Amino acid sequence: MRLENGGPSVAEMMAPYDHEVAPYRFEDLQALGRVVMRPRAVNWKNVADNYSDGLHIPVAHPGLTRLFGRGYAIEANDHVDKMWGGLIERESVNLSERLYQRLLPPVAHLPPERQRLWTYFKLWPNVAFDIYPDQVDFMQFLPVSPTQTLIREIAYVLPDDRREMKAARYLNWRINRQVNREDTALIARVQQGMASSSYTVGPLGTSEVCLRSFARKLRALIPEARLHHPPAPGWSRRPGIHAHA
Repeated sequence: MRLENGGPSVAEMMAPYDHEVAPYRFEDLQALGRVVMRPRAVNWKNVADNYSDGLHIPVAHPGLTRLFGRGYAIEANDHVDKMWGGLIERESVNLSERLYQRLLPPVAHLPPERQRLWTYFKLWPNVAFDIYPDQVDFMQFLPVSPTQTLIREIAYVLPDDRREMKAARYLNWRINRQVNREDTALIARVQQGMASSSYTVGPLGTSEVCLRSFARKLRALIPEARLHHPPAPGWSRRPGIHAHA
């Protein structure tokens, strides 16, 4: 999806992080399973905001907090948001998380600092990569209507028949299935709030550099995004406005 003509390519957007992505050998990755389509009764920007929001991690994701401690960080580049956290040494009280910490094997092609690092990239406006030592998850947030989004996702891996790696990939799925449930509940509540007649805009924390960057781009392209209340019906039909904005 593009909100503007002549925008940068994926390669151009990711150029500042080429050195970080290169060790994962994207060109050799193979699909793990099939493409999964997850419908969500929310606006696509709600999903995009949730992905890059840093402050909700300790509030909404106890599992990620157990894995990362206070080490979760975010940064915004021109067209890419980056979020990351390293697995801490203290073992989790959760069985799946604890086993993942124990069983995740060394990965020969990764440098030491990436052996136990989870990194997330969101490309403007609606593409994301979750990069783990054991696999890479790809997703898109596809707008269907102003209140409907389809999340399209699939995992990719490098061939590795080690039992520890197979176990780590299964545990990764279990851990992130719970994270997905938590995010699904959160974006549903946010969408319900936006449907309220009392809803209006609020401040963004200065630490939320990714959300602020995303909002600046949207407001520059869609002036109505600056309004404190919904614009008049039919506003999105004017030339140059995406129907699902």
